[in-house]
Parts: sequence; structure tokens; C-alpha cells
Amino acid sequence: MKKTFLKIIYAAGAVFIGSIMPSCDTQELADLNKNPNQIEYVIPQYSFTAAVMASAPAQNYGAIAQGLQYYSSYKEVPAIGDKFYAFGGTAGDFNVYNNQLNRILQLNTQILGAENVNKRAACEILRILAFHVQTDLMGDLPYTEAMKGNTVLKPVYDTQESIYTAMLNELSAALLSMDDNQPNVFGTADPYFAGSIAKWKKFGYTLMLRLGMRLSDVQPAQAKIWVERAVTGGVMTASTDIAYLKYANITGQMNPNSSGMISGNYASPGGDNVEGGKWAAKFIDYLKTTQDPRLPVISVVWVPSGSTYTANNTPATQRGMLSGSINSKPTDFDTYSEPSLLFIDRGAPIITMEPAEAYFIIAEAALRGWSVGTTAEAAYNSGVRAAMDHWKLWPAVTPHSGVISTAAVDAYLALNPYLSGGTFAQQLEQISTQKWVSMVGNDYEVYSNWRRTKYPVFNYANWTNTLGVKVSYPGNVTAGKMWRRFSLPIAERNVNPDNYYAAIARQGFSEETVDLLQGRMWWDVGPGTGQN
Repeated sequence: MKKTFLKIIYAAGAVFIGSIMPSCDTQELADLNKNPNQIEYVIPQYSFTAAVMASAPAQNYGAIAQGLQYYSSYKEVPAIGDKFYAFGGTAGDFNVYNNQLNRILQLNTQILGAENVNKRAACEILRILAFHVQTDLMGDLPYTEAMKGNTVLKPVYDTQESIYTAMLNELSAALLSMDDNQPNVFGTADPYFAGSIAKWKKFGYTLMLRLGMRLSDVQPAQAKIWVERAVTGGVMTASTDIAYLKYANITGQMNPNSSGMISGNYASPGGDNVEGGKWAAKFIDYLKTTQDPRLPVISVVWVPSGSTYTANNTPATQRGMLSGSINSKPTDFDTYSEPSLLFIDRGAPIITMEPAEAYFIIAEAALRGWSVGTTAEAAYNSGVRAAMDHWKLWPAVTPHSGVISTAAVDAYLALNPYLSGGTFAQQLEQISTQKWVSMVGNDYEVYSNWRRTKYPVFNYANWTNTLGVKVSYPGNVTAGKMWRRFSLPIAERNVNPDNYYAAIARQGFSEETVDLLQGRMWWDVGPGTGQN
């Protein structure tokens, strides 16, 4: 009886509620969860602009620039810095998969059809650029099974050798697909080249040149093939070919790398800046010894003048701090050089790839006897001129100007001629060291080139112990050497353990703390030189 009574009540209630409440529109309810300020579909032009903006080299001050002795600090303990004290700055991440690679994947679904062949090729160049930076940091990575969504939740790690083979073949196919008779590359939505097909080809072939030369010691025959193919295809040669991003010292348009340096270290001129960072002695001494006209462009000593500081950019005054040598503020801190206000200006450009790099690679190729249509000396000199010339892209900030005269470059080359009569090692060192100077700010690529060529030679034993002997900083985690790889994300050990362990075992190390970060890239072979 009770059950029947309750059923009658429920039924009546349902009728009553239904009579006073209108039926709801499920679509309207779903729409309540939509963000009215968010676009839920891909706009190809916007996505491509974002992909280009994300392709510029990120500045990694703590983890790379100090190790490559561009910068030095007295405060970098415990941190990775120039004392190699902690692992934190050398941990890789897989954010590129969720961000840049996913962005390009989604974009490609919107640019189908023969008329979009040039757009797809440009996206492929950006995809390969992103992958190459990551594999050169961490080695083996998910590649063939990457970006498969729910169909492949635990992708295998491809060997770096197979990744390089794939990247070069896919890059070649993309460049060969480009068609001058089809629409350009996104027009004004292209921050690099305003849609120019010819310039995107040069960008792609210069990337091929870089990747091909990476194989110089591990697969010299293949390296020769790819480098010669790139030169035949046509690489960057003129200042108008530079792939760079423009910024302005205006809110919302500022250079993120410069902003990071300012907020992280150089918030105010002179004095005890946040991290105690200065230009490194290795870098400044080289510029001074060679009488490099770039020195007064990028360096300044802040001279105390009452309660303020005055900028002094005269070459004779510049002085670098010895890397890994101190751990307290030196009494002469104010006498060391810092990056100039021009160098860290929030309106400074970021260069992704340029003719100077192409010329230096071609110089090395000519040194190796490969067919690149020029001599090592001629290509080297062109590389120096192009590298000096690119500073005109920086806005002048008193007392610095980025315009370096032809006469100043001529004088520099006359004072520091190419060592055409030197040994192979001497010429390779000169080319690589000049590359180190010219590509300051593109830390990732300099890091890779240094690991491949082993030049310039750095000294990491600068700490004076109680016996007065120079040693590497006590307690460092790399046995007093520059690290040669970034560790794979530790999160991968939890979400994709089998493939993670297979990858690190295949590359000769077990865990970050055991490896000392000395496991090498597939292409990083050879004994090295000195502390390298």
C-alpha cells in the first residue's frame, strides 16, 4: 500500500513540475559553458603568425649562456649557471608537442588543396625547426608516433639518427613542393617574409644546410650530400633574407628575451644587479684582443657617478668576469662589463636564422673540400661582414649604435685575417669561434655547434681552492665539464616508462644524477679538446 501511494505522489509531482516548468533547450545549456571571448575554430592566418612567433630561439640565460661563457655571475650557487651546481637548468620539457607542434598540426587541417602548397611547405619548415631544436637538446624523442592523439598514448622514442634522416628527407620534399605559380605564404600574416616564396625557400635550404653539417663527423658522406644540395637549392646570402621578428618598446610588443633579462638581472644600470651577472671574461677578452667593432655596440661598464651611473662603452674599459671563479660580490664589481642597453632593449629583434650562419657553414664545407662554389676564406669573410651588418636591426640606444661601418669591418678582417695557411683544426677553430661571437643570443644553436666542433675551447677550472690551485667549482654535478645534453622530462618516467627507459638506456645513461649530463648526442663524436 505504501509503495502504491508513493508512486502516485511521484507521478503527480512529475505532472505538476512538468506543467509549471517549460522544457529546456540542451543546446542553450551547453552554450553556457562557452567562453564568449574565445574562438573555437582555427583561423589559418592567426595560427601561422603564432607559429612563426613561437619559432624564434628562446633565451636560456641560466642553462646555456653562462656555460658557453657569454655570461658570468658571482651569485649562481646553488643553480646551474657557470658553476654547474644543479640539474634544474638542464631539464628538458615536452611543451613543444602541446604547443608549437599541435598548433602546426591543427593549422595543416585547414590548408588543404593545391593552392595552399606553399603554406603547407612553410608549416613543414617550422615543424622541422621545432623538432630539430628539441632533439639536439635531448636526443631520442617521439617522432613517428608523436602527435597521434588518443590512438597512440605511449609513443616510442625514435633514435636521433632516424629523426635526422626523416627531418632532412621531409624538409627536402617540402622545399621541392613549393610552386611559384600558387599563392604565397600567408601574405601579411607572415612576420618573417610577408609571404615571399623565394625567401621561405632560402630559409628552408639554410635549415637543411645546418642539419646537414650536423652530420659532419658521424656521417660525413651524408653531410656532404645534404650541404651541397642546400647550397644548390639556394641559401640566405643577403641581409634582406634574415628570418627575424620585430619588436617595439611598447606594452604588448616587447621582446620577451630582453624583458626576461631585464627583470631577471639588469633591472637597473650598474650596482648590484639582481643576479650579479656580467659579460664573461672569455667573451669580452676575445672581442678586445681582436679589436672587434661589436664590443662598444653590445657592452658597457656602468661607472658610479654620485648616486647614479654613467655608461662607458669604450673598448679599453670593457672587462669580463671570470666564469665559475667567485661566489660573493667582488669589491670591484662595478668595473665589469654588462650587456648594453642596445643589446637588451625591449625593442630589439630576435633573429632565428641569417646569412652569417649560412656563410660560416659554407666556409667549413669548403674547408672540408666539399663543392660549395667558393673558398673557405671568401665564405668566412662574407660571414663576418653579414654578422657585423645585422646589428643595424637593433634600435640605437645612447651611447651605442648598431651601425658598423664598412671601413671598420675591413680593418677588423685585415687585423684578423682568415688562417688559410693554417691546419684544419686551426681553421675550424677560427670559423667556430667567429660563429660563437656572431650568434650571441641564439644560445641553442651555438650550444649544438660547440658540441659538434668542440670549439671554442673553454676553461671551467677557475675556482681557487685553499691550496691556491685552480679547480672546477666544488660540489658541481658535471665533474667540472660542460654538460652535453638536457635530461628527458622526468614526468615521462611516470606516463611512458617503458619507452622512456628504453630511450635513455639506448643513449648510454640511466638517470640524470648518474649520467652527470655527459651523455652525448648521436652526432657529437670525437675526443674533444681540453676541458671540452
